[in-house]
Amino acid sequence: MGKRLYLEGTVVTRLAKPVVLLLLCLLLSLTVWSMDRHSLSVQPMVYVFSYGFFANALPFVVVFLLLLALGNRLSLALLLTLFLTVALYGANYLKLKYLLQPVLFSDIFVLREFHLSTLELLSNYAHPVWLVSAVVLLLLVVLATFRYDRGFFRRRSLARWGVLVVSLLACACVAAGPAWLGDVYSSRRLRVVPWSPVRTVLHAGLAGAILYSDVEYANALREPASTEAIEAFLKLKPPAAAPVAAPPAAAQPDIVIVQSESFFDPEILKDIDGSATLLPNLHRAMAQGLVGAMKAPTFGGGTLRTEFEVLTGVPMHAYPKISFPYLQINRRRIPSLVQVMHQAGYAAYAVHPNDGNFWDRNKAFKAMGFDHFFSLRDFPANARHDGWYLADSALTDKVEDLLSKATRPTFIMAISIEGHGPYEHVPVADKAAWSRIPVPAGWSPKAVREYRNYVYHISDADHELGRLWDFLQVRNRPFVLVFYGDHLPGLQYAYDAAHGFDNGRPANTQRVPWVMVGGNDDRPPQGRKIYSWMMGSEVLDAAGIQPPPYYAMLDRADRLLDAPGGGTLDAMVQDGIDSLARLYLNGRPLPKLPPAPEDVQANTAIAAHATAKETIR
Repeated sequence: MGKRLYLEGTVVTRLAKPVVLLLLCLLLSLTVWSMDRHSLSVQPMVYVFSYGFFANALPFVVVFLLLLALGNRLSLALLLTLFLTVALYGANYLKLKYLLQPVLFSDIFVLREFHLSTLELLSNYAHPVWLVSAVVLLLLVVLATFRYDRGFFRRRSLARWGVLVVSLLACACVAAGPAWLGDVYSSRRLRVVPWSPVRTVLHAGLAGAILYSDVEYANALREPASTEAIEAFLKLKPPAAAPVAAPPAAAQPDIVIVQSESFFDPEILKDIDGSATLLPNLHRAMAQGLVGAMKAPTFGGGTLRTEFEVLTGVPMHAYPKISFPYLQINRRRIPSLVQVMHQAGYAAYAVHPNDGNFWDRNKAFKAMGFDHFFSLRDFPANARHDGWYLADSALTDKVEDLLSKATRPTFIMAISIEGHGPYEHVPVADKAAWSRIPVPAGWSPKAVREYRNYVYHISDADHELGRLWDFLQVRNRPFVLVFYGDHLPGLQYAYDAAHGFDNGRPANTQRVPWVMVGGNDDRPPQGRKIYSWMMGSEVLDAAGIQPPPYYAMLDRADRLLDAPGGGTLDAMVQDGIDSLARLYLNGRPLPKLPPAPEDVQANTAIAAHATAKETIR
């Protein structure tokens, strides 16, 4: 009798542990799903026990089992898994808050290039006190569990080895990418919504969406070029281009492009009546030079996307699975505007007062062909700071110094950083100037502070635009100066306080201003709506530099979309340029352009079908 009870007790004990593990895995899955729903501000159990629920839970369960097998402490494995889960959803909360996008697999590229400048940037969004407190708490929990928690598996337990092997195999499947994950995390099973990452997370959960994007990113550069799209694009008849008369070598203009961090004109907000006093140099340039609105490929962050489009002419739209081009396009040579400048006899420099490792610019700018990249280490130790980083005045100092020492025509890509967010608590050096910035009545204190912080720094950017412009004018050298914002800022309170934008559209669809002074002034000055990938062709035209074949294609797209009724051709032009860009980036031959039309009215058929109201692309 005693022997039978002993045997039954042993069986019960042996069955208890698998049951406990199963229940804990289910509880963990439900907890994670509740966090996931909370991050989307929907009911806690929406789509619970759907395919997406289990696909989302799987990686968390695998991590839990792996930690249990390695440490043999049940409470430690569970608490560490929950800690990592909270960290992931905390990062997701901040990204949704500032950038209106959830965490994706591509964000792992930021961690892959993790260094002090990355940590500094992230610490501006997540308060260091909270981070340090969380790490200290985690260490205390680890020490306590090793001191007081008993081992879950017996010594030399086969079950422990089995859990370890299964967990490691699951991790290997993730590392293998589409070879193993493609079927489990397929778009059909997860009900992916390609144009809406947030809705994809709603169906698949955050972890499910991340692993789906892992599968997609494995083939990021394998986008096919459509012969049909290229042929359709080449059949369109744009207005004739004005002939480009290359200036003599002695008259080749210096070219300076200033990409201004998060710069836009607040005048497009409903509650802001005018910005001429806030941004006088922008308005001066708008009155004297080329001016327009530019569609940037990003919002709130991701400066390198706009930067990549301007420097290469390759639309991000052509590679929808690429989010961080400098990190994901690992090539010794990246075709760019820089190489066109070299062929025209120019020296080419990039200037950015931040760590050169950030976004892997050191490597990317070398692949593009810059003669030198002047990063933070090339600025003097006493360079002026304002905001989170070096002031725009320090950037202007460096650009002026390079031009003063130049012995041949010079191309400079200057990338500012003073205007970087977050803006609610960003430092300002001149409190008196800050307090003079007008704000509409009735705004909340948070909206007032955030708006003034932002406007203070873009006012500095505007001042430096005027200063650099004045410097170029007195040098007795021809020049082309381009200034634009890389994207709109992710303001949390000011957009709502201002009741949105004049055109009634969301913040992440708005265009940024661009201006160009100097150079060829024969083109219509007002209202030029372009994409950032068109900027290179605009610069070559203004400088009188004959465009190579790909940039001639971009110029053709520019003229098509700028013609009367051109907005109706947007999708056709974009598809054609996307396919041409895929050929260009991969070094494949481009088709020849058809003969140019002799009559600028060749596009009248298109204009006849256009609506009288201007189409905003």
